[in-house]
Amino acid sequence: MKKIMTSKKAEGYIDVVVGIFALMMVLVVTLNIYSFFTLKQDMDEICGQLIETATFNGCFDSEFEERVGSLQAQFFDFDVRTDAEEYYNATYERVQLGDRMDVYVSVRTYVQGLGMFRIPVTVTSHRSGISEKYWK
Repeated sequence: MKKIMTSKKAEGYIDVVVGIFALMMVLVVTLNIYSFFTLKQDMDEICGQLIETATFNGCFDSEFEERVGSLQAQFFDFDVRTDAEEYYNATYERVQLGDRMDVYVSVRTYVQGLGMFRIPVTVTSHRSGISEKYWK
């Protein structure tokens, strides 16, 4: 490296600039991967708390929606989709004891640090649980 830098030819300087540029791009990609891992961890935590609320109540009701709102205020804005194996009462989205309930959380974000290029990425998390409430 010292030999390249002490050389009077411009080739050495170009090699160093290209090497630094490549190193910075690797650093940007590494930081993006780290940010996606932390985002995924947060989403798994959010999904776990939401499925716990839904399974305890046995439905996706106003209490579930309040929990979504409080988690959005605590973390970040995200989209929630719910589903169930079978609804006992589809109007109130009630799920009978022992039936599966699913919560999907997704966030649309972008790969950062690539200048004018914006690469969209959707990160999704999913959790399932069993309803703990018996509806008469």
